[in-house]
Amino acid sequence: MLVFGVVLMRGGAQESEEKSITEVTTTATSIKVELTAREAFRIAETVARDWASDAVLVDLSNFRGSSLPDGRAVRWKLAFNSVSMEKELEIHVSRGKILQKREEKYKERDVIGGEWIDTPQAMDIAFKYFEERPIKNYWLGIGNNKGTIIWYVKCDYDEGVPTWVDINALTGKLIKTREGY
Repeated sequence: MLVFGVVLMRGGAQESEEKSITEVTTTATSIKVELTAREAFRIAETVARDWASDAVLVDLSNFRGSSLPDGRAVRWKLAFNSVSMEKELEIHVSRGKILQKREEKYKERDVIGGEWIDTPQAMDIAFKYFEERPIKNYWLGIGNNKGTIIWYVKCDYDEGVPTWVDINALTGKLIKTREGY
């Protein structure tokens, strides 16, 4: 009988340990520091839809070239337009949370729609076109250029001019590469 009680207590203790490990893991994973553009978009889109039911994404980029080589960044800047309100909402997502939001003057811009590829995939494509020189940082931005959704990926080298890789964000196909500012 005593052995049975010890086994029950051990089982309960193990279950309790497993539960607290799971809770810690769940808490730790819910606070991601570096996010992909798609993860930042999901956070910001909820806020934008609460702001205006007709809010649409018109601009998204990592803040001041802060991306990692895998396409994740600590901070993203997103802009949403509302035609009905004739306003724009700029949202900064940092470390998995809304850092700031502010209404801006309305700027007529084309919608960034469709199932665009996320930044890790965009970086995988872009890396094929970056030369093997020391890279200082990466900048990623997505936009709608005359109906084509484009990822603009820029890498700054320690010395020299930056290289840009423009990628069709819906198909993943290379549009062009270029150098300069």
